[in-house]
Parts: sequence; C-alpha cells; structure tokens
Amino acid sequence: MFDWLFEGRTNVYVIFVALAAFLLLVWWQIRKRWLLAGVIAAVGLIGLYALLDKAIETDREQIVRKLQEMVAALNVHNLDAAFIHISDRFRSAGGMSKQGLRSVAQDHLGWDVKNVQIWDILIAEHPSRERGEVHVFFSAKTHNSREFLTDCDALFEFHPEHGWQLRTFRLLKPQTNEEWGWQI
Repeated sequence: MFDWLFEGRTNVYVIFVALAAFLLLVWWQIRKRWLLAGVIAAVGLIGLYALLDKAIETDREQIVRKLQEMVAALNVHNLDAAFIHISDRFRSAGGMSKQGLRSVAQDHLGWDVKNVQIWDILIAEHPSRERGEVHVFFSAKTHNSREFLTDCDALFEFHPEHGWQLRTFRLLKPQTNEEWGWQI
C-alpha cells in the first residue's frame, strides 16, 4: 500500500529536492530563519527517504532483484544459484517441469547461451501476497552465435519460506503479444 515510501522513486526525490530548492531560494530573498529550517527539514526528508529505500525491500524490489540474480547466475553458468528462485511447482508454457527446464538449461548453457540481459521490467500490478501471484513483463536478449531477442510474460508466486519465485513464463515476439511458435 505504501510501497512508494520504500522504493526510492525518482519523482519523490524530485519533489523533496524542488521543495528544498524553493525554500532556499525564498530564504535567499527574505532571510527568515524558519525558511532555512525548512530547507534543512527537506534535506532531512531526502536522507530519511533514501534510508527507508535501502533498509526495506518491497515485494516489487524483491522480484526485480531475483530476476537480476537469475540472469547474473546464468551468465556465470551457476544453475544452482539461478534455480533457487524458481518454484518447485514450475511448469513452462511448453509443459516442462523445473527439472526439465534445468536439464535444457544445462545442455544449452555451455555453447548456446552467452551474456543474458534483461531490461524494461514491468510488474503488471501491485504484488499481493494474499493473491499469491503477479505477472512480470520484461525484454531479454542472449548473445551466442546469433542474438536472440524476446519479450517475456513471467508469473511469479509467493511462498512464505522462499519469497517470490518464478512459476511459469511465456516467450513472446518482441513488442507484440504473440507467442513464438515454440515454447520451452
């Protein structure tokens, strides 16, 4: 509900900086001590907001972190580190289980998949632990003998003991909602 308070959003920083700058400008013109106190308070709010951002990881931040950790693990060929963020109930769009996906990943990691990158991560709605799942959309690219570019519709589910984990995903043609003719 109050995730904006902990996510370090740029627009909140802009508001606080604009407030501090405005108060400083007015103080410069009329030199009232209470305006200087207001500048100090606005700067303090910026610091407090940054502290809250660093101290508390929201569900949205956890999902993004776990996606980035999976990618980083794949890039160093560490399947154990990547697969801890995949649910035991995983089932791909092609019907593959978690173990099947791991087997395919192991076969392709050595020669086919190099330098995985993801960007434009969009979490469709506010992650809700009560609802238990949320769709995450992002773009991905792998570098190998040829580049492969795709969009991904991933479903994350919440487990109290593991947090948010990948439950399934669909690979989509870039900038469309159309699935590739094949799915993992």
